[in-house]
Amino acid sequence: MRTLLAIDGALGVFSAAAIGLDGSAPRAAAATRNDALERGLALVAEVLGAGGFEDVARIAVTTGPGGFTGLRIALSYAKSLAFARDLPLVGVSSYDVVEPDEVAPPLAAFVSGRAGLACVRLRLGNDASVECGADEQVVAALAGRLGAGATLACAGAPEGVLARLGERGIIVRLCSPSPSPPALALARKALQRTPAANPHAVRADYGSVAYYTRREAPRA
Repeated sequence: MRTLLAIDGALGVFSAAAIGLDGSAPRAAAATRNDALERGLALVAEVLGAGGFEDVARIAVTTGPGGFTGLRIALSYAKSLAFARDLPLVGVSSYDVVEPDEVAPPLAAFVSGRAGLACVRLRLGNDASVECGADEQVVAALAGRLGAGATLACAGAPEGVLARLGERGIIVRLCSPSPSPPALALARKALQRTPAANPHAVRADYGSVAYYTRREAPRA
């Protein structure tokens, strides 16, 4: 069976998943600690099973933001595999991996990184913007766009800012967690995406230690 191999190192410990191109027979595994090089890469062989790489028709990788070291390892490994085996590579944003498809805006997809910093993509209708920076700066930006009394669906890892959102009068509604491990959620999202023109076109989003905001293209 032709499969998609998904690799994630941005959203916690390293994880890998394999799923049929028709969405069938998903398999996934995750490391038990931050040992992407020592144990994490061995998970790829584990999820592929007896067929190994002979069954792989496509590779997917989380492009960040998230954990800096794990993201670099996973992205480098995915690109190397794609080049070596001449396979298409799909890059999927961390925001997309943690964001549920069935939840209506306003919706905030949070990605955890360094303590005291937050990265979030806020959807208001078809409009989306990304805010990254210190927790208080990000909360202030969200409050400015939403206003007091607004209800905000939160996905991903919003724990560092939940109390601050409440202090601003925002009513938080937590979404159900994405499929675990993250590589499994990545695999399912990647099935719906068009691969990059070439592996070089898949770039990392490392976030920033300085505050920034950007607008994103409307959802198709």
